[in-house]
Amino acid sequence: MPVMPLEYQVFDPSQCRFPRPRVPVLPRGLDLSKADDASLQQSISPLTGVGSHYSRGRYALGEAYRRAGVGCDGALLAPSYHCVTMLDPALALGAEVLLYPLTADLAPNLVELDALVSCSVKSIKALLATHFFGFVQDFSRLKQWCDVRGIAFVEDCSHTLFFDRYQAKGAGQYGEFIASSPYKFFPSADGGWLYTRNSTSHPVAETQPAGWLAELRGMKQCLDGARQPRLVFGDIANLDGQLSALADQAPQTGKDERRLRSAHSSQYLSDSACTAALRSSRWLINHSSLCVTIERRQANYRRWLEAVAGLPSCRALYPELPEHVVPYMFPLYIEHPMPCFYWLKQLAVPVWRWDEMAISTCSVAQDYRLHLLHLPCHQSLSDDEMNWLVAALSMVLRKSVVGVCR
Repeated sequence: MPVMPLEYQVFDPSQCRFPRPRVPVLPRGLDLSKADDASLQQSISPLTGVGSHYSRGRYALGEAYRRAGVGCDGALLAPSYHCVTMLDPALALGAEVLLYPLTADLAPNLVELDALVSCSVKSIKALLATHFFGFVQDFSRLKQWCDVRGIAFVEDCSHTLFFDRYQAKGAGQYGEFIASSPYKFFPSADGGWLYTRNSTSHPVAETQPAGWLAELRGMKQCLDGARQPRLVFGDIANLDGQLSALADQAPQTGKDERRLRSAHSSQYLSDSACTAALRSSRWLINHSSLCVTIERRQANYRRWLEAVAGLPSCRALYPELPEHVVPYMFPLYIEHPMPCFYWLKQLAVPVWRWDEMAISTCSVAQDYRLHLLHLPCHQSLSDDEMNWLVAALSMVLRKSVVGVCR
């Protein structure tokens, strides 16, 4: 039976000619002098099961889908708000993907799941659920729903430090398979991890080590990131003139179009699906400081909360930061994607959003696609860089309101 293609809404920014971000989206550099006594491997020791290393979390997800039976004869349930790399592994297996609706805080809408299952022509083998932006969801009811129907629960912890002994309140507690992307939290060139709770019924597929040339490239990437020039306080003074020049020009809106796709995107490389994470990446991750990572990410998130509290036409998706949450990004909902997103990108602010997304009936996902910005809050950001980021966002939002009111 042929795979039903997914229809994607895709934003093409090529005509906008956005400059390279002046601040990295992910961590850089490494201060081993502050590394914790306990390694990450020790911090996950209370869990029972088998773990496997991959070059990216998307390939860990792909292996989880495969073991669960997702493929030509087995469908996947996935969240309507998603990065394409969450769906790519299932499409690479030739599977049908069904998108389930989410609530405003990105929790699964359990009421709609039964209707999706009843409409599926193929047997549903797995459900993917994500702890978005590091905010741990209570998936206990969702796990029970899967267990009753014999559906494998794949827990996506790519936005969390689920293996961290400081964050044991929920993440990583539900999934039959748990996938993560530690490179998003530590200054490594790559890194993905798949944890299988029941290794007997789900034999582990072997991964191949990366070659030495890839190892050297990975180490160079880390060194280049550590040497990247830092922003200084004086850069803030230039923002007003840069923004005024942008406001006087007609913005290039880019192209927003629909595309049918039954195969995975170019971000999924089949040749890399069975490649293990670089040895250097695993070493860097295991010798990074968990305490510093947690403290700085939480402090930067709170800095964002303070900054946006008085800004117009925006709101923090999660206005409170629980003590056990280690944020991946700061999600900010804005009322006017145009011109705000365009101005921020032209100012070289490292703002992100999931604007390539499979179309669904979920109004939340379709709204968040262009309105929900992802702003960095990682531990490598200096005080001057955070001040610059906050100043750029504040100026853009205030100026956009003035333009709308004219």
